[in-house]
Amino acid sequence: MVKRIMFLLVLPLAVFGGNLSLTNGLIQAHTKVFGDTSINPSVKNIQADLSMQNNNITGIKGTISFPIIDFKSSESVRDEHMQKMFSMTTYPSITLQINKVNVQKKHYVIEGILNMHGVKKPIDINSSIMQNGDTVAINANFSVKVSDYGMEPPSLLFFTVRDKVDINASITLKTEE
Repeated sequence: MVKRIMFLLVLPLAVFGGNLSLTNGLIQAHTKVFGDTSINPSVKNIQADLSMQNNNITGIKGTISFPIIDFKSSESVRDEHMQKMFSMTTYPSITLQINKVNVQKKHYVIEGILNMHGVKKPIDINSSIMQNGDTVAINANFSVKVSDYGMEPPSLLFFTVRDKVDINASITLKTEE
């Protein structure tokens, strides 16, 4: 009887999947100042609260976020301007809520909600997702406009930061048993 009860308790975990823990991650952004240089902040301090149902990539759901304070470029003064633009004291992090993962011909599309500067907008992100044993690797490249999230790109005299920001994200996850 005890064996039967234990089997019934463990069965849902095996069938429906489990949590994914972040083992490695890097999110990089790229934009530039018109007439000047590139701006390339990045962050490694990423939090993930993800699960995967049925041990299937299309069953990935949950959130990925990072604190804006850890989003750094090569120039601290520029980072301070970026933090001010993001209203970091009011909106300290950026979060992606993953609602659904769809299979396309040669890639996956992550459907979710991007929450940035207190504005939540639906987003579709083309990505490469590979599962190898208990490891899941997600690589995604996409762009956002900061003006779509209620922010104005900073400017100084005749130099204005480009509104479009290109994002490159690489995240490695491990299934927990």
